[in-house]
Amino acid sequence: MDSSESHMATLPEDDADSDHPQQTSPSAFDSVPQRPPSNKSSLEKYLPVDWSIYFDKEQDVAIPNSNDVFHVYMAGTEGPVVFCLHGGGYSGLSFALSASKIKEKARVVAMDFRGHGKSVSDNDLDLSVETMCNDVIAVIKQLYGESPPAIILVGHRLSILS
Repeated sequence: MDSSESHMATLPEDDADSDHPQQTSPSAFDSVPQRPPSNKSSLEKYLPVDWSIYFDKEQDVAIPNSNDVFHVYMAGTEGPVVFCLHGGGYSGLSFALSASKIKEKARVVAMDFRGHGKSVSDNDLDLSVETMCNDVIAVIKQLYGESPPAIILVGHRLSILS
């Protein structure tokens, strides 16, 4: 089919080379203020928060008859225990800001799951619901024995265990 038989409309020429600049409509972003300059390097911006600003102590909890050691951050001294379980790819430090407020009325424990944060285990890749539930129970037993206090379990994404 040659061009004389074409039924397609031709596109208008690009005005980019024109002597007449195109009018552009105002953008919603024209009024967004500039971000203030930061004195931190891009690497420093993404470093983990300092746990001691938000929590009272950190502790390694060794599980008997295994090589599993779970890292926990703790805050508060009275009230029920708010046991915090982070989402995938995060750590107990995800709850740092929350812990700084919750500790005024309750105790806070934020655990690093296996393969996350400072926790170590024989199999860091086993993130099955059964294994993770067993890990949480084992940590609670190590911290509080067979008669734990009232516990409020808080989970984020990965840790909303069924």
